[in-house]
Amino acid sequence: RAKEEVADSPVSRDGEEAKSGLHGEYGNIFILLVLYTLQGLPMGLSAVLPLILKERGASFSEVGTFSMNSWPFSLKLFWAPLVDTVYIQKFGRRKSWMVPAQLAIGLLMIGMSAFVDGMLYVEKPAILTLTVLFFALYFLCATQDIAVDGWALTMLRPANVGWAATCNAAGQTLGYAIGFTGYMMLEQAGL
Repeated sequence: RAKEEVADSPVSRDGEEAKSGLHGEYGNIFILLVLYTLQGLPMGLSAVLPLILKERGASFSEVGTFSMNSWPFSLKLFWAPLVDTVYIQKFGRRKSWMVPAQLAIGLLMIGMSAFVDGMLYVEKPAILTLTVLFFALYFLCATQDIAVDGWALTMLRPANVGWAATCNAAGQTLGYAIGFTGYMMLEQAGL
């Protein structure tokens, strides 16, 4: 019982008060927040599309079809072992997946920006093509999420690993909000 009380106490064994565990971790937490925010941006953009699709006359069935784009986050446990075990040793276990995924997300978003209006703002929106494109975005985001989650476990000290979940929740929510609200503001302004 005495050992449990010492373990739960904010005082160390030698009687000194324990110091904040985040000292020296702020840079790592910032990197995690940025990476998780970058994951949230495409997710926020894809949340806008059902509103636009309904406005363009899509049926609820078609909007439901488009919602299948978010499946990769639910199914990522199937390829997570591959992300954790296959990597380029010179590049690093996590960076082997994070950097290509982030580059592919950026390139896909830039590529989509050139022709997504032609799929959305037409008499009959191209639901299946949009679903496939956003499924690919979600797949890349989920893959990056696997790698970032694993990286967080190694970059943060064991006592601070719980902050990774906070960074995930805050970063993805911020990215989602920027993607959703930013697009809505630009849409409202006619841009």
